[in-house]
Amino acid sequence: MTIVKPLIRSLVPEEFSSLVEEFGQPAFRADQLVKWLHQPRVRQWDQMTNLSLGLRQSLAERYNLEGLTGVERLVSNDGTRKFLFQLRDGNTVESVIIPMSEHPTFCISCQVGCAMACRYCATARGGLVRNLVAGEVIEQILHLLADLESTPHPGMGNRSFNVVFMGMGEPLDNWQEVEKCLKILMDNQGWSVSRRRIQISTSGPRAGLEKLISADPGVGLTLSLGGSNDQERKRIMPVPGRTTLAEALELSAIYGRQSGRRVTLAWVLIAGSTDHPEQARRIVKLARTGPFKINLIPMNPLEGELEAAPAQEVALGFQKILMDGGIDTFIRASGGLDIAAACGQLRRKREKKNGERSSK
Repeated sequence: MTIVKPLIRSLVPEEFSSLVEEFGQPAFRADQLVKWLHQPRVRQWDQMTNLSLGLRQSLAERYNLEGLTGVERLVSNDGTRKFLFQLRDGNTVESVIIPMSEHPTFCISCQVGCAMACRYCATARGGLVRNLVAGEVIEQILHLLADLESTPHPGMGNRSFNVVFMGMGEPLDNWQEVEKCLKILMDNQGWSVSRRRIQISTSGPRAGLEKLISADPGVGLTLSLGGSNDQERKRIMPVPGRTTLAEALELSAIYGRQSGRRVTLAWVLIAGSTDHPEQARRIVKLARTGPFKINLIPMNPLEGELEAAPAQEVALGFQKILMDGGIDTFIRASGGLDIAAACGQLRRKREKKNGERSSK
């Protein structure tokens, strides 16, 4: 039986002091080790050249340095890059680099699959397999950084990146590991990423939002509405619908006021389903209850599904109702449509192909 060692990149920076002390090493080794672990090109213990051979051997006996292997890389006509990674247990997860006007944004996954069962999401079609550990999340970022180093986006150079927990999975259902990731990313010994550059996207489970409020990390929050009332929400987002819309909005507003940042309310536009004017008018009333702004997201088409985004004039009309109601509203362009860049699509396509092969 193969023993899978824990990933050393799952440790938060303050844990390294006791680790090097346990191995009989001076305290400054902790800072050296942390710096090595968060460099995108370090893939082997032997690359940590200023650590003693004995320390490297001790670390290798206890921990794995790598937990992801690149399986597929696709590049869209619009510059979006989609990655499929295989984990040590054979499962796969996706990450995306989205080229923004001034910086790249890394869209990362926190679970294999998802239990939320949202109609508009490809990830949810396969259900939840397991949570990712912090090291598996952090390593996604390392791979994306290494990709940008080898093939920079034109005009971006080495500019700071944003991190959005908007890939596969519900971040607040894996809060223990996501919180570790935030500590690693924001700690001065780790990545020193500003909290202003980190965003968590959630379907709004009550227990998860309460944990977020208690931890108060100060990062941005996006709440997926799904519906303009509880009935609509349960139809489109069955599992998140167990937390009422009022509860999700109230808790999100508390976090927004606490963090001093407006919360984004995400609304997926599906033709004939979530693009009606009366829904927009209800959303105006909801958005007035807290420090909210709205992102409208035209649905990415899913393979084999009939649902699609509405016509542009319908989306613009929906936005106008919200804007006329005094709500800042933005239509978010969907990138990477030609490479199945929406959450879970590439993984789902690969699993479908593997299933077809195994049935032959």
